[in-house]
Amino acid sequence: MSFMLLLVALFIGHIIADFYWQPMSWVNNRNTRHFRAKKLYLHVLVHGLTTAAIVSWWEFSFGWQELSRIGIATAIVIVTHYLIDLAKSYSNKGVVPFIIDQLAHLVVILLLTVWLSDNSEFITSIWQWLITPTTLWVLCGYLLVLSPSAVFIRMMLERLTTGFSSTGSLPAAGQSIGMLERVLMLTFILLDQLAGVGFLLAAKSVFRFGDLRASKDKKLTEYVMLGTLLSVTVTLFIGLAVNYLKAL
Repeated sequence: MSFMLLLVALFIGHIIADFYWQPMSWVNNRNTRHFRAKKLYLHVLVHGLTTAAIVSWWEFSFGWQELSRIGIATAIVIVTHYLIDLAKSYSNKGVVPFIIDQLAHLVVILLLTVWLSDNSEFITSIWQWLITPTTLWVLCGYLLVLSPSAVFIRMMLERLTTGFSSTGSLPAAGQSIGMLERVLMLTFILLDQLAGVGFLLAAKSVFRFGDLRASKDKKLTEYVMLGTLLSVTVTLFIGLAVNYLKAL
């Protein structure tokens, strides 16, 4: 219980300090001036003070009440947060650097929580959970509904709709929408919530209805229907297969 309390408290503290107590002017200052940015040092100081407050509360409520551990934890967060944010300031500012940046912060928080709570068995239990056949089959399912399914559906549509080209849409938007759609459908299937799949298809139909009616293009209608049905068929097959293999 104390481990989870510390973990969620540090996680909440990170969210507040990183997204609510950091104005965009600080982010812009960091991205343009890098290690010379005064706002970067102010930002990591805010994180350090937030961490110190949380760890102090936890130490005197559940821990060993050691001031040295509070100081070490605060220093670790300040140094690691500075290095991670500094590295991010030199990136291309895309989605991938953002995700890597946040994952790096979360890893630091997790390891810090394990150390402060003396809960070394947590890492072992997580590893044991990760290498179970059930977890690996679920991971395999999600990997399959992303790029491999997109390649398969694209190949099938190219064969069935030779010479057809859709214009007026964002580049790669259809592929991205399809991936998100399949991830959601697979999640519903793995949770045995097939009604969610129906809701997702109904919502997509509502959004697509206006475009299809306005275009009055039979080929576009068939193209959308083929893509949707292929996506649903592939995801249902993968989801049902994963559910079957998990039960073995």
